[in-house]
Amino acid sequence: MNTKKTSLILASILATPLLALPVSVSAETVRDCVVEGTVKRDKGSSDKVYVAFHSAKPAEKGAPCRMNRREKFQFKAPNARELQDAKPGMKVRYRYTEDSVKGATWKNENHSS
Repeated sequence: MNTKKTSLILASILATPLLALPVSVSAETVRDCVVEGTVKRDKGSSDKVYVAFHSAKPAEKGAPCRMNRREKFQFKAPNARELQDAKPGMKVRYRYTEDSVKGATWKNENHSS
């Protein structure tokens, strides 16, 4: 009888810290970069627009921003119409954020001629 009481107390002590853990899962930021590039158009097709990115810097001091040139990133323009109307050679800047919950997001930081 004494053994059962001891094991129940031990089980309740071990379970107590688990109750203090947060219920929601927090997102881990994988990348948070400001990327800059130039608007380009496919040769022979005036409707296929893309951005040739040439630099990536941490969006904030200490932000993770490791990008490998061989790694593929899917660029989804926040406003596709804005990019479609852009002239070739136009410089663009986007904030690229990737986290473990939402995935990748792109936010237009500014456009310049």
